[in-house]
Amino acid sequence: MATNHPKSRYETTTETDGEDDAQNIINDAPKVPDQFADESFKLFSKIDVAEPTLEEARNIRNKCLWRILPFLCIGYHLMYVDKQTLGSSAILGIMEGAHLNSNQYNWLSSIFYFGYLLAEWPQNWALQRFPVAKWLAGNLIIWGCITLLHAPCHNFASLFVVRFFLGLAEACIVPAFLLSMSMFFTYHEQAVMMPIMWSIGNASPITSGLLSYGVLWINTGGFSPWKWFMIITGILTIIFGGAVWLLFPDSPIHANFLTTKERAQAILRIKENHSGIEQKIFKRYQFIEAIQDPKTWFFFLHAWSQEMANGITNQYSLIINSFGFTVLQTTLLGCVTGVVSLFSLIMAAAVLYNTKNSRAWISLLAYIPGALSSILLLALPWSNRWGLISGIWIRSFTGIPYAVVMIWAANASAGHTKKTTVIALYHVGYGLGNIISPQLFRPQWKPRYKPTWIILLVVAAILPSIVIIVLRIHLSRENKRRDKLEATNHVTSNGIVETIDSDGSKVARVVDNSQMDLTDKENLTL
Repeated sequence: MATNHPKSRYETTTETDGEDDAQNIINDAPKVPDQFADESFKLFSKIDVAEPTLEEARNIRNKCLWRILPFLCIGYHLMYVDKQTLGSSAILGIMEGAHLNSNQYNWLSSIFYFGYLLAEWPQNWALQRFPVAKWLAGNLIIWGCITLLHAPCHNFASLFVVRFFLGLAEACIVPAFLLSMSMFFTYHEQAVMMPIMWSIGNASPITSGLLSYGVLWINTGGFSPWKWFMIITGILTIIFGGAVWLLFPDSPIHANFLTTKERAQAILRIKENHSGIEQKIFKRYQFIEAIQDPKTWFFFLHAWSQEMANGITNQYSLIINSFGFTVLQTTLLGCVTGVVSLFSLIMAAAVLYNTKNSRAWISLLAYIPGALSSILLLALPWSNRWGLISGIWIRSFTGIPYAVVMIWAANASAGHTKKTTVIALYHVGYGLGNIISPQLFRPQWKPRYKPTWIILLVVAAILPSIVIIVLRIHLSRENKRRDKLEATNHVTSNGIVETIDSDGSKVARVVDNSQMDLTDKENLTL
């Protein structure tokens, strides 16, 4: 269901006493009918609880961490292992087994993201319309089944179709994880959790490298090692999807590991986010607001430019092998990229935990190794293979800005429809970058790929750095504007949800803005 519900009004509430004060709240506060309110409003209509004490809040947070964070970490790790199945298969025999040339191999990487891009809007719509965990679990199981279908493929055409459908299924994974995080954790907690999850995800070359090394020793005749790689990863994904269906909560309201009181307090605990948890009605005006908001497109541009370098994921093994290392050495040396990602993202999480407003600076610092990587790969002689492979390894630092800016984009927008739209557009940029990126590794540029490294230096290191600086300036100015409005009492933290009583009369209930599903343009307390 879509609605063109008009935007709420924000005006100064005059400070008076008693009935006059209550009347001013009713007259001047934003108003929405109950069907347009946040899902948390329904819970608080049935239960009246006090805000959690520090100890209660800590206990609830820890329960959520132990139940939510492992799923997110495992999910990210499996997703990245899956993204590397094609790259790992390149040295496990897929090129020969499926009779692929270099251009066809590059297109198998690009077509995945065509599917990803095509599915991004409908997947985000479905995440708003249906229970998040159940929709996520269904896509995980489908994703695993499609991974299994790689095994019987024996030519470019069949792999092309399978890779396309794999992208369709995987398009919901990251948006679902972002929405789940926003329902259970404060913005500061999310900023710290995201690099931790991404460190586990980007450590996947360790798993891929060791798994590749292991399957090389499997001797089953015509059933090649690359097929065993696909079978193992597909089965693991299906098992994980089943666990998500059974154990992962759709929202705090449906979190069975919390008591009814704790579910309400879990929502009150993240009250500082001022953005509620979810709303199942698609609001057209919020979609339009997201499209018209400049920061939406800054985040989009960052995702696109940053992901222009991601084509390396499926080229790592081939590039390392081209430096003169054997296949067995390549599988193990590829693990180092995962180690660098793991420790660099953990360091970023530690910095974010101990600082405030540092996301832009951390991201900018992380692009320095990314730029240095391109310079090393351009300047070092081909005989210096350890220097060249170091250039490949240090590029893993660029996983930091991807993780940090993605959660920044989600946190900078409020209103469930607007947030899902911003997340969708961020991943549209992500998909576009990943469609183009594999095409930068053209056969005629082998083995040095000098045009590739020049493009990545400018487009995937310098340009996203500029975007982050512009974003920082833009959001800083907006925060200063809001601070001035708050200082002059032009901001209210409460609004009105209008309900219909059993006798048909309209009842106005004063609630916190977080229960109203307001956008960041409407809710100036953000």
